[in-house]
Amino acid sequence: MFYVKVNATTANVCVGFDVLGMALDMANLFTFERKTEFSFVGFEPPYRKKENNLVYKAYAYTFKKLNRPLIPVEIGFQGEIPICRGLGSSSSLIVGGVCGANAVMNQPLSKEEILNICCEIEGHPDNVAPAIFGGFVASYKVNTIYKCISYPVADKLHFTVGIPSYPISTKQAREVLPKEVKYADIVHNLGRIVHLPKALNEGNVSLLKELFDDRLHEPYRKSLIAEYDTIKEICKEKEVALAISGSGSTLLLIGYKDNSMIFNPFGFITKDLKIGQGVKVWEE
Repeated sequence: MFYVKVNATTANVCVGFDVLGMALDMANLFTFERKTEFSFVGFEPPYRKKENNLVYKAYAYTFKKLNRPLIPVEIGFQGEIPICRGLGSSSSLIVGGVCGANAVMNQPLSKEEILNICCEIEGHPDNVAPAIFGGFVASYKVNTIYKCISYPVADKLHFTVGIPSYPISTKQAREVLPKEVKYADIVHNLGRIVHLPKALNEGNVSLLKELFDDRLHEPYRKSLIAEYDTIKEICKEKEVALAISGSGSTLLLIGYKDNSMIFNPFGFITKDLKIGQGVKVWEE
């Protein structure tokens, strides 16, 4: 039986819309065991069917991509990552399926090839790249090939997520974005994104607070998160930087300690996390 552990991810990292992402140490675990036909264990009833199961779809897509005959397996699932909360739950399913297929086929794919197959399925790299490689990752595309570069993050930083009770779908979050953006807003973000690796590497929260001032997606997506403006005001007086995690509804705090108390008045589920590792695959 093969095991695949995929960490949660927080995409955008405020000013890095569709480019930056970080892995966090909360994970989904998948198992793949050869059988005579496909079956599913640990999934909610709607996802026990092939047509509804994204892990299966990614698994089958990988076999087709490599022109290999599809090998049936029992796919098992144990999940920590909440659904539709901006923590890379769907990306974890894709990475899990592709890596599971790679394991069953005796590892013909490199991590770089896995990244590109995952991006073909997902459509963008900001969640799948950190899920595969771990840590803080910046992605880009050369012709049809996705590539990414990893940057170190200071161990002293704490990443606190506040998870509201309500979901926000990627579709909802995309629909509130404007069709056009101003050059001034692009320049504003570029002037901040270029310094973000330095701030994270040094663990400089004061600099992070200055850099976490997005103009491309957060001003529009915050309308979907009722508590955002109030929490933003609280963070201004504290040594903590605030961002929307992915497309929301989760909010991300980066500071020097567990900052869960900021979320307590709002009834959010909170977790104090560290940077997560890349996908882990093993056989037992």
